Amino acid sequence: MYTCFLLVNYISVFYNTMSAQYIFQNEKLKCSFKNIIAIKREIGNTKNNVNVKLGELKKLHSEMIRDNNKQIFLFCLDSFYYQYKIFAMEFEHIKKLRAVLNNRMYCDYYKLHNLIVKFCKDHINEDSLNIHTFPVYKDLEPFQEYRIEDIMLIHDSILQLINTLYLETVNKEDVILHYNENHRVGFSISNFLNTLSHENRILQDQITLFVNYISFFHISQQKQLKKLHHRINDFFKEIDENINMNYTFSIEDISDEQQMDLLEPPEDKDDSLPELLDVSTDILQDNIPKQEADEQVRTPTSSTSIIEENTLLTIDGDNLPKFKSLTLEPP
Repeated sequence: MYTCFLLVNYISVFYNTMSAQYIFQNEKLKCSFKNIIAIKREIGNTKNNVNVKLGELKKLHSEMIRDNNKQIFLFCLDSFYYQYKIFAMEFEHIKKLRAVLNNRMYCDYYKLHNLIVKFCKDHINEDSLNIHTFPVYKDLEPFQEYRIEDIMLIHDSILQLINTLYLETVNKEDVILHYNENHRVGFSISNFLNTLSHENRILQDQITLFVNYISFFHISQQKQLKKLHHRINDFFKEIDENINMNYTFSIEDISDEQQMDLLEPPEDKDDSLPELLDVSTDILQDNIPKQEADEQVRTPTSSTSIIEENTLLTIDGDNLPKFKSLTLEPP
């Protein structure tokens, strides 16, 4: 009986600690998701501002073309239209990246929501579940944008389902704590209580796993959205500076120090060849001692002095043997 009492006290302390930790995690997830939504809204506002700026550029170009229709003016204004096209192309790339991030956010939450719903149906009475339906995510449409309201709703539904799982662990905890009081069995049900606690811990571990899934999504999404937020802000500043620039460029604006690196000879080009030659020279020098030793063995010793190379030799003609005919002389 005392053993069972200690077990029940331990379980009570454990689940009280778990309850406080879960409440903290739940609030932390809510705050993190609010930051994600705030970044998304800021990106959307900047996107609208860029649209306005590009619209102003296009309108200004059309007006200048209408008022200045000479060929020379059209030639000059063609650079203006080219700059507008560059901005428009870069903005299309940013919008496509934003659409991909939006699509991926909904994909993560939609698939996790389905996973949690399946788990809840397998472990909890469906009558206690409040399951919502959302637009179906299509894997074959990676650029499909989903409403930010749908993303918020599906995220809230995930947290509600996790909270339902947590309440289930609380109910099981209460059953374990009061089981002995209600049935008056004693220490003989210790293994039974241990098994109930084990199954409840498995359920709690599954909740922790789901929470970690959402935490990873939050961290990765904040990182990607912050990067996109900085990029689109810099892009907006570039367009704004280009529009507000009131300066005419001339030959004086070209600096004499601006030289292409390809026109300058590389500094270490002449040093590379001697380096290779030194290596080969070292190899030859390594072989010289052996060759000299072989020559010393093969060369007979003589008292005759060695004549230096590239010098003319003086030969005494009297000491040379006379040539004889190849025909035989008569006896």
